[in-house]
Amino acid sequence: MRMKNILLLIGLAFSFTAFGQALYEEGFEGFAAGDYISDSPIWITWAAGQEGTEGDAQVSNDYANSGDNSLHIFATTAAGGPLDVVMLAGLNEGVYVASWMMYVPDGSSAYYNVQEDQAPGIGWAFDVTFAFTGDLQVVMDMATVGSGTFPIDEWFEVRHDLDLDNDMVTLTVAGVEVGSFTFDSQFGGVNFFGYGDGTTIGNYYVDDISLSTPASIGEVAEEIAFTFGPNPASTYINLQGQPDNAMVRIHALNGQLVHEQIVNNMNRGEILELNLENGIYFLEVNAGNKRSTQRLVVQR
Repeated sequence: MRMKNILLLIGLAFSFTAFGQALYEEGFEGFAAGDYISDSPIWITWAAGQEGTEGDAQVSNDYANSGDNSLHIFATTAAGGPLDVVMLAGLNEGVYVASWMMYVPDGSSAYYNVQEDQAPGIGWAFDVTFAFTGDLQVVMDMATVGSGTFPIDEWFEVRHDLDLDNDMVTLTVAGVEVGSFTFDSQFGGVNFFGYGDGTTIGNYYVDDISLSTPASIGEVAEEIAFTFGPNPASTYINLQGQPDNAMVRIHALNGQLVHEQIVNNMNRGEILELNLENGIYFLEVNAGNKRSTQRLVVQR
């Protein structure tokens, strides 16, 4: 067992609230090709007792985004498995970024899901499938809540901006935002399962994994300061704050984007006309690499 990962595990257990800190980084260069990932205490196999077997993932030097190595995730049939591993997290509150680079060879597909608990199978937050066609979809509670595309046969970034205090996650793939979704549980971990799109065999590689607080990867730490009212609202809200120019998005509790608007005079006050059903929504204001989210209640 490597000392590097022992220290990282201590950091994950006790330092999640530290701001501007890389909590876990893995480029697999401390492994040799053929090593099993469960040698790291940050990683477990889905089923206990599968360490060092076909249920465990191995480091590979077939492809790498940086350095020589990456982690190879694959299936033996289109039905998936038996390879099935989980990268542990266990985040309950705060703002974080979880990202990695992914490579899906031509003719293959890929899949991962986010778990709500460190113990596998307690609860699924959402699933992301990368089809052999270059299309991707996000499924949450048995419903498709997002879709997009990804580049085949080249490395691309998968990034999750997690706001656990406001119950939101934003998924960005290959630099394009797929969507922002309700995330009202802890970030238990990421399940990299040997599965694909259900038609082609899952076969992909991950590299340069990072779990960080935003400032540690160059994000601006301060939030956008804005206020709005009335709240509860009926047919409109008056939005005020800085900077003047921003993108405003409103999401339903299931993550669906229900309103999107560019505002140019937020400093003096912008009226947003609403045509929404009664309920609870998330009002998100974006400007550059700053983002803030507040709850909006609509009551007609």
